[in-house]
Parts: sequence; C-alpha cells; structure tokens
Amino acid sequence: MFNSFVEKLKKEISRKTGVPAKPSDSGFRDYALNRIEIEKSVNTIYENINKKINLEEEYVGNLDEKGQLYCKTKILIQDGSINDGDFTPLKKNVNKTPQKEFARTIKDIRQKIYTHKLFEKVAGLNAIEGVESIPTIIELLMFKKYFTIDSNAYSPSTGESSMILLHKELNEDKEVYVLDEPEKSLGNEYINNVIVPLIKEKAKLGKKIFIATHDANIAVRTLPYNSIYRYHGQEGYETYIGNPFLNYLVNINDTQDKKDWKDVSMRTLEGGRDAFGERGQIYGKV
Repeated sequence: MFNSFVEKLKKEISRKTGVPAKPSDSGFRDYALNRIEIEKSVNTIYENINKKINLEEEYVGNLDEKGQLYCKTKILIQDGSINDGDFTPLKKNVNKTPQKEFARTIKDIRQKIYTHKLFEKVAGLNAIEGVESIPTIIELLMFKKYFTIDSNAYSPSTGESSMILLHKELNEDKEVYVLDEPEKSLGNEYINNVIVPLIKEKAKLGKKIFIATHDANIAVRTLPYNSIYRYHGQEGYETYIGNPFLNYLVNINDTQDKKDWKDVSMRTLEGGRDAFGERGQIYGKV
C-alpha cells in the first residue's frame, strides 16, 4: 500500500511540475532476483534429471534345466545422454528427440545463468519442437523390460513364454480360473507333468476352472465336472453338456437328444476311435 502511495505521489508531482519522475531504483535488483529464480528452477530440474531409480525385478518362472527366469524393468530419466534404442518413453505422447534436447538445453542454461547468453538459451528451450509435451519430470522417464537367467539377458521362445504365463496364472490363488487353449505352443510332456497336475490340484481345493481346449490330456485326464460340446449340424450350432462319469452329453435345448461322451471325446480330441485304437496298438508294440 505504501509503495502504491509513493508511485501515485510521484505521478502527481510529475504532472504538476511537467518534469518526468526519476526511477526509484536502477532495475538491477529485479534483474538479479530474476536470474536467481531462474537458477533455482533450473537446479531443481537438473537434480531430478540426475536422480537414480532402482531396478525392478519380478520372478517369472522356472525353465527347468535352463534356470530361473526373471523379468527386469529398468527406468531412467533422460539426462541428454541416453542413446539406447531399447528404452522407450514412459508416456505415449512423448518422443525421444524433444526429451533429449530438453535435458541438454537445461544443462546448458544452468551453465549460462549469469552470462549474457542466458535468454538466448531460454529462447532455444522454448523453440524445441514438441517441448510442450514435457510439462513435468514424468515425461522424461524412459524404460525397458527384459528377461534374465542367472543375470544374463534371455529371450524366451514362444513356447517358453506360454509355459511361463500359464504356470504363473495357475500358481496365483484365485477362486476362478479361465484358460483359453492353454496347450498352445506347449509340449505334451510339460502338459502331462506340470499343467494337468496343477489343474487337478486346484480342483481338489474347490476352485472353479473353465478351460477351452482341443487337447485330450487336459480335456479328459483332468476329469471335468462338466464338459461343454459345441456341435455344428445342418440347422446350425447345438450345445451339449455332460461329464465322463455319466458318459453322455445332453442337448441344452432338447433333453432327449444325447451323445456318448466317450465317443465324442475320441472323435473330437483324438482324431476318432480308429486313430485312438491305432495309437494304442503302436504304443503297445514299442
């Protein structure tokens, strides 16, 4: 209020005397305070850019003789020196080029705070294409995910990836499990030795498991409480429900329409009764 009074008094004196009022200060104080504020802001950004983020590690699964598989997530803050193409910006709307140019320009401004080139550098910062997509330090975050075995980088095959994801899903404690063709890309040995026992174990614990499958080991050896069979005939699709204990499947729209569970299973899952018998004869001769 006092400063306002002084300014009004100076204007009134100037008006009556016809002499322009003299400035109350040289402007150096405002100049210095402005530089100090810029320095504080730039230093805050610089400190955050140089922070280190701990590596995140998650156990994925066991690849038998190959060892334990881990998924690691490495997060870095772009400080202007990260050129690794495997790193991706955390935010989808941010590109790598403005990230890098922003960080480098901040470092440059920090070194030119008290020089005549300061405002030239600040103008350069504002001129970076896409700089508006970096309002916070979060937009400078970059990450990459990778797998390791014994701390060495490892790329799981398609089958190994399916095996790990399925094993992880079944190891989680849930009331309901939904598995869509879990046999895809998996070997029969793994299905027999790992997946089928896991499904049986969950069933014994009273868990509900819904499985869509073409694999006989899963569809038959897990002893399903209910089997759902979709049959396509001349009039379209029909749905049958039953189980191996009663050995029949009943049409949900016509209870008089029944099919033999064993016959349907052999035809649908095993390639037919003849194919099932022939395999038995061949295996019997081995």
